[in-house]
Amino acid sequence: MSQIMNIDKNRKRQNYTFANINLLGKCNLDCYFCLGKDLKYELKGKNQLRTHFKKWKNFHKFIEYCKQHGIEKLYLTGQTADALQYKYIPELRYFLEEKNGFTLGIRSNGLLAIDKQYVVKEMKGEIGYTIQSLWKDTFNQITGNSANPDWTHILNNSGSNLRVSIVINRFNYKEIDAIIKYLSCFKDIKYIQLRRVSTDRRIDELAEDMELFEVYYNKTKREYPVKDRFNLAEIFEIHGKDVVFWRTVQTDVNSLNYFTDGTISDEYFIVEGYLKNSTPKPLNHEPLNC
Repeated sequence: MSQIMNIDKNRKRQNYTFANINLLGKCNLDCYFCLGKDLKYELKGKNQLRTHFKKWKNFHKFIEYCKQHGIEKLYLTGQTADALQYKYIPELRYFLEEKNGFTLGIRSNGLLAIDKQYVVKEMKGEIGYTIQSLWKDTFNQITGNSANPDWTHILNNSGSNLRVSIVINRFNYKEIDAIIKYLSCFKDIKYIQLRRVSTDRRIDELAEDMELFEVYYNKTKREYPVKDRFNLAEIFEIHGKDVVFWRTVQTDVNSLNYFTDGTISDEYFIVEGYLKNSTPKPLNHEPLNC
């Protein structure tokens, strides 16, 4: 665990460049490393997937806060749910982009991407999909669901502003190169993001996964030169695609975070920000590991 424990959180941040809308609800996948599980006690039972955004607490306050800070990019994502599960995405997109001048992007596991393709194509912002595996058995090990999305169809029909993330973990580690090679066939994918598992409360439980990220990074660095850097993250060209190694703890990017229970956080780090800003203050059942 030496490589893991030597990586401290970088708290020197840029000015805010984007904001996240973190949906709360029951996800259609159950990824064992999900960051939302760090807040399983605090977020238990919270679900706004079928609540109209005009009824979300403090949402208009969050919108004004974004405008005050000059934030133009918003991302609809999920803390305990997938963004495409939200019932009122078309209305939300229109409200944010047409009424308020933001650019809206989305982060999704892709399970509903074919059914919600019309929603995705209307968005002006970046479309980000997370691919856990291309193989059914591995996908099931990671997510608890064997219904692996039809990525060929999805990636060919989601517009021209795509990003694909892969969370390196104990189950897909040996498949990473094959997944990158597959993704290199899609011209609309602007870049690939290899993500290190993120957690504040489960360091020991997820140590193997974080260690494997570092092993794969070191292997890549021996085989490829560093092409560039983005917010302190190194970029390599692999199979003709830009591949970014993304450690949330080290990047210097900054964002605001809104949770659909009404919590607004000016902290980039999700768990710390929620615990600090939620009302009433949640019980801290487990210690934070920084």
